Amino acid sequence: MSNQAHDIETAERLNRVRFARALAILTPLQRHLFYLIPLFFHSHRSDSPGYNGLVTPFGIEYYTPDEKVLEACSIFAITPPDNTSDESRAIYGVYSMGSTATFGQNPKSDIDVWVVYDPNLSHEQCLSLQHKATLLTAWFAQYDFEVNIYLVHPKQFLLSVSQDDAIASTIGCEHSGSSQHWLLLEEFYRSHICLAGKPIAWWPQSSTPKTHLFLGDVSNLPASEYFGASLWQLYKGLDKPHKALLKVMLLEAYASDYPESQLVSAQVWQRTLAGDFSAFNDAYFLLYQSIEHYLESKNDQRRLEIVRRCFYLKCGIRLTVADHPKDWRYHKLQHLVERWGWSTNLLRTLDECAHWHCGQLQWFNEQLNELMLGSYQTLLHFASVNKLSESLKISDLGLLTRKLHTYFSEDVTQITRLNWLWSESIAETDLTVVYSQQTQDYHLYRCTPESRNFMANRAVYHSPSKAKLLAWASLNGASTSTTHWYEFNGNHHQTKQLTKAARRLPAILKETGWRASKLDLCQPWYFRKLIFLINFNSDPTVSWRGQEIMVDYMNANIFSLGRQHTNMLQSLDVICQNSWGEWHCHHFDGNEAILEALAYTNPGVQRAPNEVQIDVVSCSSRLASQFEKAIRLLLQRANRLSKQAQSSSTMVYPLEVGGIKYGLFFNSKGMNYKDLSHATAFYQRLAKQRMLELPRPDLGNEPFSKIPQVIQEFAALGAIQYFLRQHEEGIDVYVLDEQNELNHYTQQGTNIDELASQVSHHHAFNKSYNDNQRFNLPQFFSLVRIDGELRALPFGVSIDESSTEF
Repeated sequence: MSNQAHDIETAERLNRVRFARALAILTPLQRHLFYLIPLFFHSHRSDSPGYNGLVTPFGIEYYTPDEKVLEACSIFAITPPDNTSDESRAIYGVYSMGSTATFGQNPKSDIDVWVVYDPNLSHEQCLSLQHKATLLTAWFAQYDFEVNIYLVHPKQFLLSVSQDDAIASTIGCEHSGSSQHWLLLEEFYRSHICLAGKPIAWWPQSSTPKTHLFLGDVSNLPASEYFGASLWQLYKGLDKPHKALLKVMLLEAYASDYPESQLVSAQVWQRTLAGDFSAFNDAYFLLYQSIEHYLESKNDQRRLEIVRRCFYLKCGIRLTVADHPKDWRYHKLQHLVERWGWSTNLLRTLDECAHWHCGQLQWFNEQLNELMLGSYQTLLHFASVNKLSESLKISDLGLLTRKLHTYFSEDVTQITRLNWLWSESIAETDLTVVYSQQTQDYHLYRCTPESRNFMANRAVYHSPSKAKLLAWASLNGASTSTTHWYEFNGNHHQTKQLTKAARRLPAILKETGWRASKLDLCQPWYFRKLIFLINFNSDPTVSWRGQEIMVDYMNANIFSLGRQHTNMLQSLDVICQNSWGEWHCHHFDGNEAILEALAYTNPGVQRAPNEVQIDVVSCSSRLASQFEKAIRLLLQRANRLSKQAQSSSTMVYPLEVGGIKYGLFFNSKGMNYKDLSHATAFYQRLAKQRMLELPRPDLGNEPFSKIPQVIQEFAALGAIQYFLRQHEEGIDVYVLDEQNELNHYTQQGTNIDELASQVSHHHAFNKSYNDNQRFNLPQFFSLVRIDGELRALPFGVSIDESSTEF
């Protein structure tokens, strides 16, 4: 037997072993569904799932449905397929990849499927095939069977495939776009199963027979790709951090030996050639083993322990559960755990992960995030000596880093989201807030406020803001409408305030399934939700002796009430969600709290294309309804004036706060306020007319007076923004930094794409940026004139994909 024939036979045997292992882990229903995956691409009937018209190509090379497939058809009442002629076989092959048939497969694992199609298909046919794949994903989902289907051009990894040919090349929630290329193919090689069609010639130094497909050589992975791949894994880690940690740690292990990296795909093949078809010749186990060897060489036991826990939990096997199914992995995993020296208590805790409380979940989230960011920093250093991969689109880089910044930002006002991982519920019966004089932080405990309870409990969260503590618990599901809240050493009124807010917030903060779109992430943020928490920290109404009915009767100003002109609002917390998906909590206190809050929220409301959802929660012991009514009316008026304000004029509104007469000035840049006590005539005129429109004065040398109006409208705090306009003499570059400080220059000798790439590279690898800004890469906008109007268009996002969730 020739070497080639031996390699082919060996690879086919491994494919059969993997297919059998996949079936052994699946439930009986999932097995039947698994058999149907290739059938739906081989047959295309009007009465079958996924049918979407006559244009859609179908038929798989070398495929004939067997008895198992026909049995599955019978179970789901699907008409058996007709014989497909060789001329209509438009698909080279259908393959599963990823954790399927490995240690990493568990009952909730998804199935990733590659459909390699004939490169001669037209663009219209490819789009139709992509649409069919989407319909099939939805059909499988009816049976709680997650199947993600990707169309793959057979030369996608060998040549620079044009946008028209690479249908699925754009980045998305389940597609890495241009962020990884060869590393993705290496993962496919080490884990794939040929479900139907041409086998893959994936082994090292393979010579491709006509019966096989060759997608590319992964033996020399380019160093420039590690950066984009690490960003993609961090992005995937937002949903499944335990899985992403293993992937990003493997990248770190690969990078440590570069260019002599011991690829997992090569290890699988070496073992297979040696006749090893045991459970330990498994892509996921060898992935873990590669990480273990790397961390042991560094004597990094702490990270290795977390990696082991992630690997164990990813397998989905529960060794302490007596009646747990014992598939081909069970005894191998048992052997591993014994070698690791884990205690029964630790195993039991891991096996009960579905019932972890918020403290356990918070701790594990922190460990995963710390390790992922640590690996990212190592890979960033590795990549810094190499240029960004030429295939990595700047638009993809911008989307990934913006999304990561919304999660990993260390902004003190941001409310972190807790990944539930495997937990079914983390609602707590009792929560107690403890204020530390030493750290000046509020700490949250899962117990009632008796001193003895704190000895056995660790604070699950802490923050300098009590409102942020409450918002974190409500947003992440630890606090529900039935949770009992207490304040340690607090009086009855403080506990009552806390309980009142805690009862209302969960319903207001409840998620609707909304997710930021690509266009949202490429544009300046704006507010989607605003929640105003009134007098949560301090409540002057406790000592107020007036009558609430008289306040209503006289339509009195609660911001300047009675003969003493007392401002009844002394504490204001604004909980907000922006269009990037971030949640923040800002605290304002003192006499000018309402004015400061208006000035802060106004620009984000002004930029919003739709009406912002606004809720007011009063924690005052008195005047609660009056506060909610007054705040709502003031916000509505401020929003209306913001929309009316033009670049050439300023709208002014009078408001007396704590006995001081203020003017609220609204223009295209937002709102500010001024004490007009000494401008008596002007204030009297303003109070009489209730609103004035003032012409904007000559702004002289003010930087914003010299830039296009569209840039003023796009200015957003916290974001670095580049506005680029091509001229014959060069590129006009306007830069707004995080504080909206303006810089303007003309760049010569380059084009917009090259400039955006250079700036992105600088921000990605510049060591002068602190960790808080590690993902805060600039947003880029092209200034173009459309129908006579100068507009700022987000860089690299097409209209077709702008609404896609990301």
